[in-house]
Amino acid sequence: MEEDDDFEIEHVEPYSCVFCSEPIEDENAAVTLTATWMPHWRAAKFSPLAQDFWCHSACLQKNWHGSWPWEPHVLFGVDTGDDRDYAESLALTVARPEDRADIEDMLGLAYEEGLHRSYGSDLVEEVLPFLTVLDPALLTCGTFYVMADMDGQIAACGGFTREAPGSGEVIEGVAHIRHFATHPDFAGFGVGSRLFQHCLKEAKAAGLREFVCYSGLNAEGFYRTLGFKRENLIEIHMAEGVILPGILLRRLI
Repeated sequence: MEEDDDFEIEHVEPYSCVFCSEPIEDENAAVTLTATWMPHWRAAKFSPLAQDFWCHSACLQKNWHGSWPWEPHVLFGVDTGDDRDYAESLALTVARPEDRADIEDMLGLAYEEGLHRSYGSDLVEEVLPFLTVLDPALLTCGTFYVMADMDGQIAACGGFTREAPGSGEVIEGVAHIRHFATHPDFAGFGVGSRLFQHCLKEAKAAGLREFVCYSGLNAEGFYRTLGFKRENLIEIHMAEGVILPGILLRRLI
């Protein structure tokens, strides 16, 4: 019918973000979420329900930590859009002694997931208790940092010291990378790269000339993206009879 071609479109209010409740005005910086769920006590009797939601890309990156208010969940149609870099929204501060428990908890999650990509389960279980214990001196050195979201959840940690890990040896102009790790829920947003760039700036300001890094095999790819080059394979001695095959990497500051 021709008259159907002349209908007027009513003004539609902008969609609101399911996370922050603010209107979504730029659809290129937003995503549609389709969540399907079924209350677990009715799973055997009823079909799944479904509902569409809208949210800002940045809010999704900030709030989506792998869970949803209903179970099971399905999330698809994710497009990061052109919102600001999520890593820039995290607070970067010098680590403090009172942060120790939270940092060590995060290290356990990060290292366990990462190490399993390159080592057997038995070795991972052996070395984790040593890798996840921080040297108290790191929390007072002033060059070991944490990144956290607005709720205080630690997203990443890492830093550098003039002292070599283990031996405490100091070589003029050399800095040692220490305990870089990213919480699995925050992986993929450039958090580790931003943290390293801060370390690089601080090391330059301190007159240091070279970074040295003793790394597990699983992290070599990450350090290569930061400009490090492998020097040779090494053995990292955690304790009597507990040895982690690793890599020595270097890069100029």
